Amino acid sequence: MSKAYHKSYEVRWDDADFNGHLRNTRYLEYASNTRLHFLMELGWDARALQKEGIASVLLGEEATYLREVFLAERVIVSCEVVGLSEDRARWRTRHTVTRERGGEAAVVHCLGAWLDVHERRITPPPAGLRAVFEQARSDDCEVIGGA
Repeated sequence: MSKAYHKSYEVRWDDADFNGHLRNTRYLEYASNTRLHFLMELGWDARALQKEGIASVLLGEEATYLREVFLAERVIVSCEVVGLSEDRARWRTRHTVTRERGGEAAVVHCLGAWLDVHERRITPPPAGLRAVFEQARSDDCEVIGGA
């Protein structure tokens, strides 16, 4: 059974570039939105994070484009945790964009961390949020550096 979270999107006219392809920034936005919905569905919306005094910060993103996606196509975007630091303060996610009719269209890797909003420092997440990320770990999840 896959531990990945999935969300579906239909490519709208404002998602496409002049050539009718899904524009490059939308891949990153789909990945971000999927990650957000993954957290929200497990009880970690903005209010829950604010209550804990933490925020999610993105440290880097990288997209690899594999196949074209066109206007009005439907894609499914996955979110899975492929890296965690020992203290779980830093995380890496992989988002695979798959065309509904088949074939991977892109892979987006994100590096992020949890930020203590009061001290403005990277911090380990509370136990409940740690458990959410543990359940979304991929089989190839690696330990990543904490520096």
